[in-house]
Amino acid sequence: MSSIIGPRTSSLNAKVGAVALVAGAFLTLLMSHFAEPLAPLRLLVLGLMAFAAWSLCDEMGMRKPLNRAGFVFFAIAVAVKVQIVLGVAADIAGRYQLLYAAFLLAALLLWSVAFLHRQRTLKVIGAFGVLASLGPIVVLVVGHVVGAGALLGVGAMLSAAEGSAPADLGFVTLIERIFGLWGYCAGWLLWRGHIKFAPQPQ
Repeated sequence: MSSIIGPRTSSLNAKVGAVALVAGAFLTLLMSHFAEPLAPLRLLVLGLMAFAAWSLCDEMGMRKPLNRAGFVFFAIAVAVKVQIVLGVAADIAGRYQLLYAAFLLAALLLWSVAFLHRQRTLKVIGAFGVLASLGPIVVLVVGHVVGAGALLGVGAMLSAAEGSAPADLGFVTLIERIFGLWGYCAGWLLWRGHIKFAPQPQ
């Protein structure tokens, strides 16, 4: 049993990062089921996910543009979410929620594309991440341009971004759950030693 679930990486950073990523993904999914503010716990989860993302990027190679860009977008998403948790005016809350979802999707997309440049196991998770992030991005863009997107709750988010209080956060919840599932997979791959720094060929 230990050979199946035991760590295969010798890197302490990867082990700690994997545990943090899985725990953060679980808590992200759990918190997405609660409408209550629960500000201290949400801030703790954001801090845990930021630490996990940093560890993941360290193992993948922070000097690589896709990994670094993904981390920058994720950091912006975390900063925006902190503002949301601490409280923003109702007339601009929708803009913050939309910004948070967009940057979280961008980070997921960039990291997933980085996975596509790795071995087969990571390519599968990368393909899942690309498809799962591109779908909402396309719906978001189409909803903004032609006024569609009611299926995923994009219409409500776009209306809220124009100044009304957000009445439906289904789109943001969907993005958080997609990111949580992706985090589970990435944490497992990190724990099993599939994610390692691959230096650029000279």
